[in-house]
Amino acid sequence: MANAQTIERKWYIVDATDMALGRLASQVAAILRGKNKPQYTPHVDTGDFVIVINSDKVALTGKKLDQKMKRHHTLYMGGLKEVKYRKFIAEHSDDAIYDAVKGMLPKNSLGRKMLKKLRVYKDNVHSHEAQQPEVLKLVEKRKKAIARVRLIPGGGQIVINDRSMDDYFGLGTLKLIVNQPLALTGTTDKFDVFVNVKGGGFTGQAGAIRHGIARALCEANIAYRPALKKEGYLTRDPRMKERKKYGLKKARRAPQFSKR
Repeated sequence: MANAQTIERKWYIVDATDMALGRLASQVAAILRGKNKPQYTPHVDTGDFVIVINSDKVALTGKKLDQKMKRHHTLYMGGLKEVKYRKFIAEHSDDAIYDAVKGMLPKNSLGRKMLKKLRVYKDNVHSHEAQQPEVLKLVEKRKKAIARVRLIPGGGQIVINDRSMDDYFGLGTLKLIVNQPLALTGTTDKFDVFVNVKGGGFTGQAGAIRHGIARALCEANIAYRPALKKEGYLTRDPRMKERKKYGLKKARRAPQFSKR
């Protein structure tokens, strides 16, 4: 079991450019809690330090910039203050990330201690070079699958974990899922796709690869974005199987009641 004397802490630096606010905050909060370590202990602060740069370039999906509100109360009668997130992020983007991460940490003294390891800067200038922070690349997921995708101009070859797609995915439906962004944009024979994927099952991996290819296509040509967004290929699917609970048959299925 971890304790304060045995914990070794690292420093990580995360670039918030074009990252969705909630997705960024959830992954940063996990690092602050230490959930990326095998010695994670719920009642001990085992987390690392995180530096977030370029908070001014963080993104909000959908219509949240105009519909989501930042609220606080002055504690006087009628003292509820509201401001749209478009204005809040434009003026206080560092506070927006700070508040989002704070909401994903424990609501007690342990959570407040974890939050002190977070540093947020509006641009790429920070004062922690002496700590030699490691660059942390936050990745795209579906369920528990994580995929890293590279697009290279070519003839349409798809390589997954150093194997051809036909060899890696046996089912035709999974191959269809992977090819959907390329087929939609008419680039099936214009790019070679190289993928490293891990975690989850084959269906989750196919969804993660599709998401990664769609985002890579947007990087290659921003004109592809409207069509990909309309079909939902740029939307992350975070669903995963809920764990079984003590005393229940499954995650929520309770045993049948019996009088005798």
